[in-house]
Amino acid sequence: MPRHDAGRSAGPGRTAVLPRALLALALLAGYHLLAPLILAALAAADLFLLRGSHSYTLTSLEAYAGSVAVACSLIRVVYLTRSAAPDPDDLPGLPLTPAAQPELWYRVTESARAARTAPPAEIRLIADVNALVIEDVRLLGLRQGRRRLFVGAPLLLGMTAAELDAVVAHELGHYANADTRLAATVWAGRAALERTVGALEERAAAHRARQTAEAEAKAARRRAQGKPAPVTVRAARGPDHYLGAVYTAYAKLGLRCTEGVSRRQEYAADLVAVRIAGRDSTAAALRRLTALGVAAELYASRYATMGHDAGLLPPRGQFHGGLALLLADPTRRRELDDLARRLPEQHRSPYDSHPPMARRVAVIEALPDDGRRTAGAGPAVGLLREPHAVFAALESMELGVTSETARRVSWHDLPHRTLRTAHARTAEPLLRAMAEAAAARGLTLTGPPALDTLLDLVDAGMLPEIAALLPMSEAASRSTGRAAREFARTAFRSRLSALAVVTLADTGRIRWELSWSGPPVRQVVPDGLADALEAALDAVIATPPGTAALRHLLLSTPPLGGAVHTTTRRLP
Repeated sequence: MPRHDAGRSAGPGRTAVLPRALLALALLAGYHLLAPLILAALAAADLFLLRGSHSYTLTSLEAYAGSVAVACSLIRVVYLTRSAAPDPDDLPGLPLTPAAQPELWYRVTESARAARTAPPAEIRLIADVNALVIEDVRLLGLRQGRRRLFVGAPLLLGMTAAELDAVVAHELGHYANADTRLAATVWAGRAALERTVGALEERAAAHRARQTAEAEAKAARRRAQGKPAPVTVRAARGPDHYLGAVYTAYAKLGLRCTEGVSRRQEYAADLVAVRIAGRDSTAAALRRLTALGVAAELYASRYATMGHDAGLLPPRGQFHGGLALLLADPTRRRELDDLARRLPEQHRSPYDSHPPMARRVAVIEALPDDGRRTAGAGPAVGLLREPHAVFAALESMELGVTSETARRVSWHDLPHRTLRTAHARTAEPLLRAMAEAAAARGLTLTGPPALDTLLDLVDAGMLPEIAALLPMSEAASRSTGRAAREFARTAFRSRLSALAVVTLADTGRIRWELSWSGPPVRQVVPDGLADALEAALDAVIATPPGTAALRHLLLSTPPLGGAVHTTTRRLP
């Protein structure tokens, strides 16, 4: 299934169809001819060796055996290894039907009519910052198949309707230029090369692993017999290694040839986008793609998955849809607008199918002004009916069981619950150690283990016993004497700090708040609390330990409120 995407890259001119088809066919034919040529070369070398020798020597027998090994490996990988054909129905994304989303379908259909091509048979919403088209074709692209358009949710959330028109028009431009059909041949050749190179590399790695294991076993036997073992263990290279080098070189040659074709396809598709959506909207959309990529990565890694380890998720529909909140923040919006204006002329790999985004935008902006402006265009998400329900369905599809089992909390509570859970997990071993130490002394604890109970046990001289029951690193477990005591006290202090923070959070003395414009989580604490807590923790593990400062701190710190001076300095 050939595919083209707008998310990575555009020059003038409509790509010539015949040269592209011939080049693609040549690449595919070359792949199928490479194996017979190698086998023929091996046979010719063996015949030459046989005619030049009147007797079978050890060298000639080794050469024949090597030829057979190479031929067997080549036949096995190229002719006997086949990848499973992808199931066209097993595709990513959420289907958006014409009945459910008539406005979006009308917009895409009108763009297809303007591009002078048939509209896609299916539109799917995906989570990536991307848009792409796929067409199932047969007979190497000579027969048209089912067309599908994939649109990324971040594009709907972060673009105007006019900018989305440009992105969709670019994709439909591949249809109009017959790229999706001709690409079938290119993709068939690339897929075959990737499969062959991957199989050869896998077999070569397995061969090296076997050789290394055998050499290490032999060295171990020699050491057991009191004989000197080799200093280094070397693995001989098998036929798969050399075949892999040949096919890798051909793959690089094929990519260098076809990537130039792919770049011209991108340029031609962007000219279709300019004709349909306008010069300014197309350039703005491409600039927006870069900024959206950064924003979506930040949002996914720092916001949407913030509560993952705590089993928490943002409100339903917000795992993807919450990106709109980040994009609406004035500070973030200024940063992203600045990023969109400063597109770097990135160094691209010679095998990349897309030219740099800066070059693509420069080509478009150099075109004559067509008088069409982007001002006043509404948000693209307005093309969706019930967008909240759409994004909720997308996250259910993406997250699976997690979407149903995770606890949903508001954005306001998400950072507080996440950080509170993290500190509680850090403190858990200390509470268990406290209960074990108390039980070992025959003490009965009233109520669940808590910080005030722990401080009572410390006052009773049980700090060393509790610290000894805490999990230790490997280095700490091997230590003895004073070093062991210092390791134990450090571990005790770290866990005690987490327990104190949990206690302060549960009594309203500290909280964690969400920030869309800076670091995602801001810890709010009363002025002076951070320094006072550091000193109180040091007093607890001092010799002799003192708990009075920590007890006083817990009682004297006022709950957070409007009249209390606060600071964002992090607690230990």
